[in-house]
Amino acid sequence: MSRPRTASRASRARNGTDRRRRVPSLRWRIVAAVALLLVATNVVFGAVTVVAFRGYLVDRLDAELATAAERTVGGPDGERPPPPSTGSGSDPDNAFIGAPGQSAGTVVAILRDGATVLGGYTDSSGRQHGLSSAQEATLSRIASDGDPVTVDLGKLGTYRAQAVGDDGDVFVTALPLGDLDAAIARLLLVIGVVTVIGLLVAAWALTLLVRRSLRPLERVAAVASDVTELDLERGDTDIPVRVSAGDLAANREVEQVGTALNRLLGHVARALTVRREAETGMRTFVADASHELRTPIATVRAYAELSASSDDADAVRRNVDRIGREAVRMGDLVEELLLLARLDAVALASGPAPAREPVDLTSIVVEATMDARATAPGHRWTLQVLDDHPLVVSADATQLRRVVTNLLANARTHTPEGTSVVVSLQRTGDVVRLVVANDGPVIPAEVLPTLFDRFTRGEASRSREHGTSGLGLAIVRAVVSAHDGLVRVASEAGRTAFTVDLPGRTPDAG
Repeated sequence: MSRPRTASRASRARNGTDRRRRVPSLRWRIVAAVALLLVATNVVFGAVTVVAFRGYLVDRLDAELATAAERTVGGPDGERPPPPSTGSGSDPDNAFIGAPGQSAGTVVAILRDGATVLGGYTDSSGRQHGLSSAQEATLSRIASDGDPVTVDLGKLGTYRAQAVGDDGDVFVTALPLGDLDAAIARLLLVIGVVTVIGLLVAAWALTLLVRRSLRPLERVAAVASDVTELDLERGDTDIPVRVSAGDLAANREVEQVGTALNRLLGHVARALTVRREAETGMRTFVADASHELRTPIATVRAYAELSASSDDADAVRRNVDRIGREAVRMGDLVEELLLLARLDAVALASGPAPAREPVDLTSIVVEATMDARATAPGHRWTLQVLDDHPLVVSADATQLRRVVTNLLANARTHTPEGTSVVVSLQRTGDVVRLVVANDGPVIPAEVLPTLFDRFTRGEASRSREHGTSGLGLAIVRAVVSAHDGLVRVASEAGRTAFTVDLPGRTPDAG
């Protein structure tokens, strides 16, 4: 039956692994995000740089174009060239083309009534060339307002041209954009290469930086993984792994996560310790309770069998009386166990708190002391109430009466006749203090730390010899703790004192 569960668990593990493989790690997502941001920034910066640089070069070219146009209109000697004759419109040897001051590739033309009467350019070798009809048509469409425009002159490439009208003639001057475009292309290449190299270097450096920054976080995750390897289900409550102080000091994020994990592991360790102690205590408690109940049950069974086999009415009556006493003893033990269970539930915040009401502790102590004096006249009982006002506490009256009764019963039961028992009650600040002291035998020092534990015996079969259950002092501590008080014991030669401190109420408090 366990194989399907195992297969299902393995399938879930594989699915979880597949999902982790499909989801990029935080490291690569950070690197990718920064790389994309860097690329976007470089692209925007490069575009702005190229546009600004091209505008700057175009402005310079327009300035050169204006200077070249002035030379064209003014002629090689600063004067207007003579109007060309009708038959000289395609003469490439005209001095107007390649005039001094014109750079190689400068295109010049004179238009009259929309027709080109003269046009051409000089190459880098100084040879003059005429213009094709398509090129002349392109130049003829330029407005003669003097504003530079960009035109495509076919195989000559892209030019920046300017047309100026003068007495019916239109003078056109055009400078090539080839060098400008080449400069822009080189700039784009430089920006692209620098961007790629910068991106690679930045991605490499960022990967190292992110890996170094996330390494403490990986160690935090390793701590959590180590905890899963501990066998906590078998009672191993020790969780030795913790996030180191060095990792906590790495950065604020790791400190927050690591501190929270350490705090969580501490809570888990304490919870496991409490659970183990509760389980151990429960096993001991059940074993001791079973042991305590076994004797009266055996007694009841034995006397019942004797009664069943006896015809003596007096013997049967004595047997029934003994069975009744044992039944009362078992009933008292069960009641004490139920009370301790209720107090344990209150201590664990899983049950209702004891009812709190103003209780006159003075009256309870006086009544309990009088009852003890009547029950054990062989002891010398002394009551000392060191306060003029009734000492009032907020408590459950029934449970508080049981505390006083158990302390007096403990003093009566475990000390010989003739022992002096002094019961004192006083207010000390905001605390009401009850002390039950006697001059009986000293309690052994090795017994004192566990004296208030359940079924604790100061000596062999001590409780059973005196007819007690061994739960009286355990009930005292549980009730006092439930009322936010404190109980302690001190024993030395000539004096053994049990002290109970409870939060008190002022005399005029409601």
